[in-house]
Amino acid sequence: MVNPVVMPFTVIFLGPDHDIARYRKWIDAHSFPLTVVAESGGTIKYEEFDIQALRKSYLSICNALDGQVKSEALHDARYALHGWEEPEERDLGYKLGGHNSVHPNLMALYVAGYRDTLYGPFEKISDGIGPYVEQICWTSQSILDERAATGERAANQYFRRPPGLNLFAPAIYPHMGQISLNEGPFSTDEKRRFLAMRRVLEKQDGYAFDATTNAQVKALYGADEGEEPKPHFLMLERAAELKLATESVATLAASEVSAVIRLPNAVNRTAGQVRQFAQQYHARKTTERKRIEAFRRVQHAVAEAIPEDFLPFVEGAEEGIRLICDSHLEWMKIRGLPLCIQKDVTRIPVTPGNLFIDQLSAKRYQHLNVSEFSEILVLSALQEEDPISRFFEIAIAQFEPLFAHKVSVRTVRVRNRADLIEALNSFDGAMMVFDGHGGHQPGKAATLQLLEEEINIWELQAERPRIPPIVVLSACDTHAADRNHASTANGFLSIGARTVLGSVFPINAMEAASFVARLLYRVAEFVPSAHRLFNRSLTWMEIMGGIIRMQLLTDFCKRLEQKGIIDSETYRTVHLAGNMAINGGQEEWPFEQVIESLGDHGVDSGLARRELLAATANSTAISYLQLGRPETVIVHPNEGFAEEAEHASDDGRSGLKA
Repeated sequence: MVNPVVMPFTVIFLGPDHDIARYRKWIDAHSFPLTVVAESGGTIKYEEFDIQALRKSYLSICNALDGQVKSEALHDARYALHGWEEPEERDLGYKLGGHNSVHPNLMALYVAGYRDTLYGPFEKISDGIGPYVEQICWTSQSILDERAATGERAANQYFRRPPGLNLFAPAIYPHMGQISLNEGPFSTDEKRRFLAMRRVLEKQDGYAFDATTNAQVKALYGADEGEEPKPHFLMLERAAELKLATESVATLAASEVSAVIRLPNAVNRTAGQVRQFAQQYHARKTTERKRIEAFRRVQHAVAEAIPEDFLPFVEGAEEGIRLICDSHLEWMKIRGLPLCIQKDVTRIPVTPGNLFIDQLSAKRYQHLNVSEFSEILVLSALQEEDPISRFFEIAIAQFEPLFAHKVSVRTVRVRNRADLIEALNSFDGAMMVFDGHGGHQPGKAATLQLLEEEINIWELQAERPRIPPIVVLSACDTHAADRNHASTANGFLSIGARTVLGSVFPINAMEAASFVARLLYRVAEFVPSAHRLFNRSLTWMEIMGGIIRMQLLTDFCKRLEQKGIIDSETYRTVHLAGNMAINGGQEEWPFEQVIESLGDHGVDSGLARRELLAATANSTAISYLQLGRPETVIVHPNEGFAEEAEHASDDGRSGLKA
């Protein structure tokens, strides 16, 4: 495939073992010179590769493109290339010890001009996690100060700023501990050393490997104290993985000037509590009280794993938070409620590794107008005799009068793999919803049940079907909390979805149908109203974050009404106050406003908070996860902001109820 003239600034790196002659025919097939970095024969030699050499190569490409592309585009490219200057060197005001835990932040500071930031390698390896946390906090604050100094710019009316904070917790394939060595050609000593090394990895709490016994020391270094170390291959492999992961996260942080808080490995060890909580959702016999207690244990385990010094950064995040992890940080308790309720949150899974690297890579913004949601594809995979088969139809019928003039639903019943692919390829809209059953058996890949067969979404990679940027999975266990990384949600990311809403538990079919119907109403009414009121575009991350809060608000108010704590009139009043607090853009902690409104109607605040926590542990709101890169999907008004702003009045306020 020859690069088109509209994408000329691609850099090809050839390794020292790659003979450039093998690529010459492809290189010469281009109508402009490619930038090839190679040991010899390329555009730039390894030792000569720098910003100036790259600029020189790009300018020669511009010269070759004369007459092939619009002159205005060439003028803009030349102007940018000639006008670019190395940022002025600045002093950070403090020095750091070089370590993976702060490398992404140092790269983000580097692009802002900060140089000479290290005094050398990190030295306080044996002093616990405190010195690591201190450096991470210093550098994170410096980055956030830099972003604050830059502030909102005019372009951010259309191009929303990416999240300013990333919480990063590298993980290991969780089922590595189940690998058996019994059939392998290993000596007893090799088995013993392998198992000891694996134990070190599984028990790691902080930022460094912690060997507490002689067997673990020998497993790590292959030698007794005082002997020449020979690190175990698992240690070397893990170190290489961490280096690649850190460099990839650093590239993303540098491109956005965003802060990365590297979390200690203890957060990955909360998986046991998460499994116990998940079992309460899968168990045939469970109680509300058991779920509440299990959720409290999860939140306590997460709180124990995350240093308190990091919490002010999380509480102060104003532009959403990106989680780069496999652990359920969405449930971290922030001011009494889960993080996914208090903030707009998305997650990039860190396993499998190939998907992780793909999700971190540069993503072009996907610019959508409201009109591109005029048709939504619903893939229906429920048998007619299934007792839940009509829930979608009923929910949409209830909401349809509110959005029918703006959004229509195209429902396609999918019998098998061929039907699924045909339905996807024939749809060019922005959002797809799957309505059916999902499952994820232990040790296997997740599946979706179609009318005639089960399907593993990962297996569609060869067909490369057309995937809408937004995928909503209204099915159970599409990113199960206690299963492996081969989830259905990850599968859709792997075949091209930009963002996927997945479920970590079995979900109530009636509530799931209502959630989707409300989402369509939100797209039809809230989004245009928010455009007018805020005079800016919206990211899908904040659109979805708002409706997850709305789900909890509804579940909470219903609970209070069912228990006789409030009557129907109070329900309507409090729900409206919550709507405005969530959607009006004024309240940083909207559920505080809900508690206050309940207090105005005679509900004790202590009782209200207890009931809110109980509602949260049993709400589908905490079952949903935003995965992928929803911050790169931007929804614009159909008309310009100037025309839209003229209507920013009570009409805009009414749409915020959606």
